[in-house]
Amino acid sequence: MNPDEFCTSDQWSVLTSAASHSQFAGVLGGFLITAIALLMDKKSRESIHTLALFSAAVLILMLDSFLFSLITGTQTPEGDRRGICAIAWTQGAVSTGMLAAGATALFGGLGWMLASHAVNRLAEQDPDDAGAYGFLADLGGWLTFAATMATTLILSETTIDYLHFMFGRRPDLWATGLIVVSAAVVIGVNFALVYVRTKTLRRSLADTSEPTRLALRSIKVATVTTMGLAIAASWLAVSLARFPQGWLTEPNIVFVVFVAILTFVLPTIVATAICYSVASTEGGLSIRGLRGTSGQGRSPASRARR
Repeated sequence: MNPDEFCTSDQWSVLTSAASHSQFAGVLGGFLITAIALLMDKKSRESIHTLALFSAAVLILMLDSFLFSLITGTQTPEGDRRGICAIAWTQGAVSTGMLAAGATALFGGLGWMLASHAVNRLAEQDPDDAGAYGFLADLGGWLTFAATMATTLILSETTIDYLHFMFGRRPDLWATGLIVVSAAVVIGVNFALVYVRTKTLRRSLADTSEPTRLALRSIKVATVTTMGLAIAASWLAVSLARFPQGWLTEPNIVFVVFVAILTFVLPTIVATAICYSVASTEGGLSIRGLRGTSGQGRSPASRARR
């Protein structure tokens, strides 16, 4: 199959959409730089980890904007379109995965900002307002899930479109089913993670007798995986012209699977890591520990035993 001058596949052109995607990624990256500048003035412990996640998101979004801008400069002369369009579609696929990961990291950091604000302000306000601040903390977690669900669905369709172009036909039913089922499993796991973590945080906020202390360790996983995807996908996208052209035009099944991993598998791992990092306490352990060490309402003998 010889593609047209716009490298169209299944009524979609990776060339004509690249310019708007590049602008979108740049706008998101600029927004995050502004958010980082605002967080620099914060002295809370939560802002440090949110800054780390936002910084990784800026890296992947700025690189993504550059990669999409490379696609806009692609020329498709008559007679040599197959290889050039295969490069453009591969770049577009991995760039879409990077954009999805960056957008998810943005909402993950936003969720942390909302939860941190709710926890810090509740300590200064009337305990009767715990319900309102609990809703704000919940909102941050479910915004993160909504972002991961939307991006996972987009990535599943992008992967199917990529396979459609590379093989010149619709993917086999088993391949399409594997992608769709994997997306459904990822969404289900992310829903469970967000539900458990927001429920734990909500219970902690409702218990106004003790302060809420957010767990920070899990957000490191999301930060590291986002940076890893940014490096691997960028390297592949800018190195495609040096690969054997037969890997793209025939195509090579190992190479196609590797691109699908960067387009779908790694971004969904990032999304799951971000859902796992949704603001929460240590499963209620930290609250019980605070109760045990506070010594309020206990006898001296009991405090001594503890």
